[in-house]
Amino acid sequence: MLFRRLFLCALFVGVLVGLFDSAVQRWRVVPLIFAAEVFESALDAPAADHAHAAGAAAHSHDAAAWEPQAGFERTAYTVLANVLNATGLALLLLPLVAFVNRQRAGLALQKSRGALVGQGLLWGAAIWLCLFGLPALGQAPVLPGVQAAPLQARQLWWALTAASSAGGLAVLCFVPSLWRVLGLALLALPFAVGAPHAEGSAFAGMSAEVAPQMQALAAQFVVATSVASALQCLLLGALCALLAARWINPLLSRDVKKNTQPTAIAGSTL
Repeated sequence: MLFRRLFLCALFVGVLVGLFDSAVQRWRVVPLIFAAEVFESALDAPAADHAHAAGAAAHSHDAAAWEPQAGFERTAYTVLANVLNATGLALLLLPLVAFVNRQRAGLALQKSRGALVGQGLLWGAAIWLCLFGLPALGQAPVLPGVQAAPLQARQLWWALTAASSAGGLAVLCFVPSLWRVLGLALLALPFAVGAPHAEGSAFAGMSAEVAPQMQALAAQFVVATSVASALQCLLLGALCALLAARWINPLLSRDVKKNTQPTAIAGSTL
């Protein structure tokens, strides 16, 4: 019963947040990606022409990697990915919020809706810091066509930063003050290791006319993705806080009362 309710709440949050995030991305982020892809295609064209001129005897076409077609298919896959991502985050956040409510606020059933939303916004801000804000300090979001470090190295550093940030914030918020220095150490760990970066300029190979335009697009892309991800995380946190107090904590309270009720002794007249 508890897991089913948790899953349904997470799915509800995931659909709402995923659709909202997709709309914001379509408004502010996707146009920048499309503009960068135009420049990327222009950069790839001379290389393709050179390959064709190298001679038919030594030339072969490699199978192009699959990617969704522009238009509806690409949009549908983006929306699906956003919904699944938000659902997964909600599955992690809902039980965490409910557990903290039980431990600190007597199931948080008496809190006003405004107080719950405020609590959820704090959770959302923490998620944004762990998954986007702190990782972006080491390596900013990258547009198509911009030179960057190898993907696997960037993914590993992002995973390290997200895990260290979550652990550091948890220590700072929930551990006695004597050990909070450990939280600061965890927050600093990824930056002590160092984020991977591409060798040379991120806009290498671009003409003097294209490079400034790509640089401007890259700066706009960082701002747009920061805002979009922040709005996504804040909405996610607010919805999870409301649903945890309304649907998860009452069920936990009922289970606790059921498990702690004294067992009646058969034939007792007390």
